[in-house]
Amino acid sequence: MAVLATFYDHIKEIAKQENIPVVEAMKEAKALGIEKLEISGNNILGREDELGQELAYTELGISGIPAYFDFGRDLDVKKQSEPILEAARYLGADKLLVIPGFLQEQDSREVQEKQIQNMVDSVNALAELAAGYGVALVMEEYDSFDSPFSTIAGERRFLDGCPRLSCAFDTGNFRFMAEDELEAYEGLRDRITHVHLKDRAYTQANGENGKTARDGVVIYPAPVGFGDLKIEELISRLKRDGYDGVYTIEHYDTNRMLDYLRQSAAWVNARI
Repeated sequence: MAVLATFYDHIKEIAKQENIPVVEAMKEAKALGIEKLEISGNNILGREDELGQELAYTELGISGIPAYFDFGRDLDVKKQSEPILEAARYLGADKLLVIPGFLQEQDSREVQEKQIQNMVDSVNALAELAAGYGVALVMEEYDSFDSPFSTIAGERRFLDGCPRLSCAFDTGNFRFMAEDELEAYEGLRDRITHVHLKDRAYTQANGENGKTARDGVVIYPAPVGFGDLKIEELISRLKRDGYDGVYTIEHYDTNRMLDYLRQSAAWVNARI
């Protein structure tokens, strides 16, 4: 059965914007139909007990842990990953969203290519290590110009090179690289096991900051279903293809997080 989730970062932002405790923001999300939270490693390490108590108190689960690594330059996979894998086991998380590293513009193409291969090899090693913790690896197409997995081809390289890796399909990130989200879906659908629902708008609302895409177009956060991307068609295709997993609502950078979450949750719940 499909599950609706959002980011713990969004919960923290709701607490800040609405001037309420974090657990109250979690309860607000729960009332909207949110069942799980995606919690980054930065929010977990050193706070495992506190987070466990918050999740238990609000009866929310954890859908996955995004975690940053530097596998392009540091090949010690075990040292980099063991703390977050231990935390995943403690909190009952069964997915790790791996962000294996970034490139530096000043490096030569030869150096960058070596770093990308280091990342692929390290993700393979991490997948084997994570399996011992009962944790599966997923990767999204990260929307940054220094990310070697920000495009369809970049994501596919990692998927083809790492048999145990699957795709965390982010509906909004391909637009950042001026790629079509439906084309991206068709190119990656055989490996999708996790979904981030992110919409983008071409017009500014509420004075929010936008991001300039590769083609020069400025894109802004939007409630899911209320922006300019083909989100409804993507959900239709996911359901057609038998996807029945987590849908994580995402809209970083909005200054109306609770309002956006209300709109997004209502729209998504009516369609999944």
